[in-house]
Amino acid sequence: MPRFAPITGLSLAALVVLTACSTSTDAGEAPASAPASASSAEPSTGVSTDASGSASDGTSDGASPDAAEGSGTYSSDDLSAILASVTQADGSTLQMLPTAQIEQSMEQARQFLAGVTVSPEECAVFVSNSLEAPEGAGVATGVSSADGDAVQTILSAASAAEIASAGEEEAAETAEALESCSSMSVEASGVSIDQTVEAVEATTDADRTAGTLAVQTTPDGATQQTMTIVGTRGDLAVTAVRTAKDTLPEGTQEELQGLVDSTLAAAEQG
Repeated sequence: MPRFAPITGLSLAALVVLTACSTSTDAGEAPASAPASASSAEPSTGVSTDASGSASDGTSDGASPDAAEGSGTYSSDDLSAILASVTQADGSTLQMLPTAQIEQSMEQARQFLAGVTVSPEECAVFVSNSLEAPEGAGVATGVSSADGDAVQTILSAASAAEIASAGEEEAAETAEALESCSSMSVEASGVSIDQTVEAVEATTDADRTAGTLAVQTTPDGATQQTMTIVGTRGDLAVTAVRTAKDTLPEGTQEELQGLVDSTLAAAEQG
């Protein structure tokens, strides 16, 4: 099963936080967005080498020296500091979410997804796997909202030995799995949401890059688009997600790729 799933669970948890904090979102809309976001954030094809063709082990002088077995180069505190230094295209910084809040939101998302039905049935693994984090992983998430919460951007980072062990074979398995689940339906609280997912040809400074564009449609015709760009370097995985009602803003892919690159650069600088 895809190895990049844990980092997308952070994005889903962030969406849970944003939904809970938003006063502009109707309560009935939450079931439509939450399960769809879990599967749409799953990276698939579009794997490419970094622009220079070189590889990096993802280490940094600023990384925590004492790491537990199975953990990555960066602790949660390291990653929080890295994401806090990243600026968006408009010059603004992200709102950092406390690790405890993310963990609580992931548990809430697990409980919610327990009542979700996915068709075809084999595609349900995309939802369940997105909330399983590697043991000892360092994690951090930052968020921002625009247009009255109609557009939400989530930048997450995770560091774990399991991420470093993922290679081209796992990427190919992910691509194959996504192809068979390019069209699915997600039913929650009696509401069925149709979803389509397609690969995005993404390019970042990471060793491996993957991207997807998902479109969710509710029975009343309302749509939501979600784009996900994932870049991995060594044991560090960076995921940039943007979701929007109706249509994503122009330039979304370039901005998400830029967020991934900025995070990787900040990690190198320590």
